[in-house]
Amino acid sequence: MSSRSDSEYCAGQVRAYDYDRYFSAAFAPAETRRGLFALYAFNIEIASARERVSEALLGELRLQWWREAIAEIYNGSIRDHAVVAELAHAIEKFSLPGDTFERMIDGRLFDMREEAPEDINALDNYITATAGELVCASYRICGIVGQDDQARQQGSIWGGTGLLRALPFHLSQRRVYLPKDLLRKAGTTASVVADSGPRLNLSPATAELACILHARLNDNRKIEKPVRPAVAYLALSRNYLRRLQRNGYDVFAQGLEGPRSLRQFGILRSMVSGKI
Repeated sequence: MSSRSDSEYCAGQVRAYDYDRYFSAAFAPAETRRGLFALYAFNIEIASARERVSEALLGELRLQWWREAIAEIYNGSIRDHAVVAELAHAIEKFSLPGDTFERMIDGRLFDMREEAPEDINALDNYITATAGELVCASYRICGIVGQDDQARQQGSIWGGTGLLRALPFHLSQRRVYLPKDLLRKAGTTASVVADSGPRLNLSPATAELACILHARLNDNRKIEKPVRPAVAYLALSRNYLRRLQRNGYDVFAQGLEGPRSLRQFGILRSMVSGKI
C-alpha cells in the first residue's frame, strides 16, 4: 500500500535528479502528477543503474530486481520500496501495461555494455525503448491512449538530445553512445573516442545526430493540451540543439544548457502554445 511519504519521496527524487520533467509535471492535476512522478522515479532508478555500481554485472542485477518487482506488482504483490509502491499505485490507477516497463528495462541493458551502438538504427532502438516508452506511459497517465507511435517518436527526441548533453560525462567514464557508423564518417572509432574524449573533433558525428533530432522535432511540434505537462519539457531539446548548432556542434562548449530560469520559461511557453 502506497503512502504519502512514498509519493513525497518520488517527487523529491524527480525534483533532484530530473528537474525539467519535474517542473513540467508540476502543472498536471494532482493524481496525474503523482502518476508521472512515480513513473519518472522508476526511470531514475533504472537509468542510473550503471552509475550506481562498480561493475556492469551488478547493474544487470539491479535491473533484474526491478524486472521481478514489476512482475510481482501485476501478480498482486508489492515490495517494501517507496518507488515500487508508488509505481504499483500508478499501474492500477492508469491501467499501465506491463510490456512498457519490460521494454524500458530491456533498453537499459545496453547501458551495461562496453561498446558503442553499431549504427544509427541501433541507437534509435535504444532511445525509443527508454525515453520513447517513458513518454508512451506518460501519455496514458494523462489519459491519452492510441497515440503510442507519436509518443515514442517524441520521447526519442529527448532521449537523443539527452545523450548529446551527457556525452562529456559518458566519455569521462569511457562510455560512447555515438553510433559507430557516424564515428566512421568523422574519421574515428569508439575506442579512440573513449581514449581521447574532448581532444577529438566529434562535430561531424554530433551534427548528423542533431540534424536527425531536429527534423523529428519539426515533425512533432504540436502537443495536445492533456499531455502538455508530460511532454512540454521537450521544447528544451529545440533550445539545446539551436545552441549546439551555433557552437559548431561542439558538445564540450560552454552554455549549451542555459540557466534553470530560462529552461523554466521554455517549458511554460510550450505549455501555453502547445508546441515544442
